[in-house]
Amino acid sequence: MTRMRIGFIGDGNITRTVRGELASRPYEVVGAFGRADAIPDGLDLLVEAATQSAAAERVPGVLERGTDVLLLSVGALADPGLRQRLASGHGRLIVCTGAVGGLDQVRALRVGGVLDRVSIESRKLPATLIQPWMDDALRQRLAAGQEEIVLDDDLATAVTRRFPASANVAAAVALAADAWDTATARVVADPAAVRTRHTIHAAGELGEVTVTVTNEPSPERPRSSAVVARAVVRAVDDYARLRGFDAPVGPVVL
Repeated sequence: MTRMRIGFIGDGNITRTVRGELASRPYEVVGAFGRADAIPDGLDLLVEAATQSAAAERVPGVLERGTDVLLLSVGALADPGLRQRLASGHGRLIVCTGAVGGLDQVRALRVGGVLDRVSIESRKLPATLIQPWMDDALRQRLAAGQEEIVLDDDLATAVTRRFPASANVAAAVALAADAWDTATARVVADPAAVRTRHTIHAAGELGEVTVTVTNEPSPERPRSSAVVARAVVRAVDDYARLRGFDAPVGPVVL
């Protein structure tokens, strides 16, 4: 077997944490690349761990030349034009589950037919949800962190655009359910949400599922959950096993 060559888009907290975890694994990490950096040929897998805009700018070209990409900024897929572009590349686009669970069950339900209901509610500490488009009064209320505020309740695609750093989970649910036009998302600023909480619900002909996930925030970046980097590590290991690269011993869970 051979060593898998991995690169990263973005060099933030998630990338640094993942690289630390991968140091003890039989992979070759080539480097992390910013917007001005050329992404080299010869990578087996490129991990996108940047932003929705960076994913839209850089991932299509990487896929077109045949390199596989593990995508974290799932919210970028809320753009139907970008979804079409990414589906036409020669490389494989692999979506990371990130901070949410239960997507395997949602996808299985979808195989049985169009789902009747798909929703996600996300609760986070108020200060982590402040956005540039908010007026001063709302920003002050969130910064004070003394009250529960429903900040958004809309289609998941719309919520993802308004909360780009916090609502990739909404896009992940819509993607799993193939329900871009119907899946809804609710964002709640909750002073009691010391742990970020996501509640996912989906129902169809085969049954229904409700999953509640609570995550510790990342100490370095409270807007993100600490578990996200570990989800990336798990996905990288599974990818390596499926492709026949050197990897830690273990089964692939699909």
